[in-house]
Amino acid sequence: MADLLECLIQIKGLADTPRRLAMRAAGFAAAAPSTGEGTAGARDTACALLSAEARFRRALDAMLAQEHPALERLPGDPGGGPERSAAAGPRESFEACERAFSVARADTIRILEACTAEQLNRIGLDPSRGPMTVADLVAVMLAHDTDRLGDLIVR
Repeated sequence: MADLLECLIQIKGLADTPRRLAMRAAGFAAAAPSTGEGTAGARDTACALLSAEARFRRALDAMLAQEHPALERLPGDPGGGPERSAAAGPRESFEACERAFSVARADTIRILEACTAEQLNRIGLDPSRGPMTVADLVAVMLAHDTDRLGDLIVR
């Protein structure tokens, strides 16, 4: 189980992801302004974060509402499935995905910040990881955010 103090710090990191996304996307788009590759990459990353947020949120809601719920495969898990949502089609802009992700993440943060220590220790059953707590879910979310934002590193 993740340490609860570490979990509180990780929640702050999750809250900072929308800002980091905007900053990384701007740099990534500026690195390839003529090809549009930077804009498409930023859009894909924002849409992937938005889709993943929905899956993480379903897991969080289930863990807070039920005793030991079975969770769907989380983003980043082997066999976890696609991260782009069907709603985030090719016409969806970076700005639209970024805005929707920011709103969804703010709502998730509101829920996480209101959790008690007991709630952060509630357990769900992940198909690839086995039993995991809400605090563990927070760590998985932050690792996923870091991986996706890593896709926007300008080389």
